[in-house]
Amino acid sequence: MISADNTFGLLACLLLLVWVGYISEKTKWGAALSAPLIILLLSFIVGNLGVLPPSAPIYSVVQGVLVPLAIPLLLFSADLRVVFRESRRMVLAFVLATLFTVIGALVGVSLVDMGSFEPSLVGVLTASYIGGSANFVATAEAVGFADSSLYTAALTADAMGAIFFLTLLMALPAIRFVANRFPETGAALAGAAPTEGAAPLSQEVTSAPAEGGVVFALLLSAAVCAGGVLIASWLPIEGTFIISITVLSLLIANLAPARMKESIQYDYPLGTIFMYVFFATIGLGADLGSIAGAAIPILLFLVILVLVHIVLLAWLGARFRFTLAEMMIASSACILGPAAAAALAASKGWRHLVTPGMLVGVLGYAVATFIGVTLTNLLR
Repeated sequence: MISADNTFGLLACLLLLVWVGYISEKTKWGAALSAPLIILLLSFIVGNLGVLPPSAPIYSVVQGVLVPLAIPLLLFSADLRVVFRESRRMVLAFVLATLFTVIGALVGVSLVDMGSFEPSLVGVLTASYIGGSANFVATAEAVGFADSSLYTAALTADAMGAIFFLTLLMALPAIRFVANRFPETGAALAGAAPTEGAAPLSQEVTSAPAEGGVVFALLLSAAVCAGGVLIASWLPIEGTFIISITVLSLLIANLAPARMKESIQYDYPLGTIFMYVFFATIGLGADLGSIAGAAIPILLFLVILVLVHIVLLAWLGARFRFTLAEMMIASSACILGPAAAAALAASKGWRHLVTPGMLVGVLGYAVATFIGVTLTNLLR
């Protein structure tokens, strides 16, 4: 109904989806689902009904501009004392989540026949579910996976599997049997314990005009992203850009934390909004119509992978004494990437897990391609 070149019309629709997600989250059922999941499901529905196109230039702008801008905005209030304390546990949780993905992939490939390209598909999809789409592409190039029809089917199934994963993940706190297995579930899931050094989500700073604080936050974020691009051009290694802007944001936040709190405003809410718009573009890109033929076994493989991952999360995560919040963010960083982990932590009020989730998500970028290539070679 709306053409791909209708930039402002599509932008209005994306923001409408985000607004509906925010409003719905205030209801009892919406709070259980969370705004990111509501936005994903709504965008998936309207995309497959043909209301909005599955791809458009504005989506590339969101994914290429707003997501990088959101990362510094979500990190400017990060206290590294808290980060280092929390990240040690988060790294261990992420290692578990990575292991869950690999085990899920091995179970899936033993139950589903994906044809002659099966080793490559398993490696590519496992890399994507440990790192992200960049690892999907890098692993595909490394293992020589270039069949265009399978490539498209795998990408579509990848997006569908991510939606299925997030649906199950967000349902875990509502399953009493699962939630009660984890320590400190009530406090962790309610976000009751405030994080030292972290400003509240709706921070109010009276020492600077609101307009100036907002503009300065955006200015700093853009400057950090520009610095990240420059560093990535010097070090053309996979994941350098995300690593660079994460490190630069943390340096700025921790070199002068008091000054930052005085100078910027609404950085965290802005970052969260940008991430939610990103979720809307993900849902629109998942085309149900192309899940046919070769895509069906690929999707079935991913469903099994996700189910095994979630079951192991609920079982071993609790056995290793992680909180459900920690395991949810670690798994989200593993399968959906650092941006999704940050958005999930922000939406649930787990401010202390935003930066650790970002950091382990970047770790996923670093190791996913290696794991994917290794798995492909083993299966061959």
